[in-house]
Amino acid sequence: MPFSALKPSDEFPEDLSSLSEPDLEVLQRRVNEELFQECNERLVADTETMFRFNAVAHEVAIREAFRDLSGL
Repeated sequence: MPFSALKPSDEFPEDLSSLSEPDLEVLQRRVNEELFQECNERLVADTETMFRFNAVAHEVAIREAFRDLSGL
């Protein structure tokens, strides 16, 4: 499924924990695409894009940790 980069001016969910797994994956791809574009065009990422990149990575890590723990 094609997706577009998530510009810093685009809306971003306040609560990532409420997103479904597929929605979080799409959001992650869109944020990653924006980060890639910014770094290639300007050699530096926008502060908002970096915040979003880290927020999504954190949510993904939390979910992976809970999946790992649920198997104990």
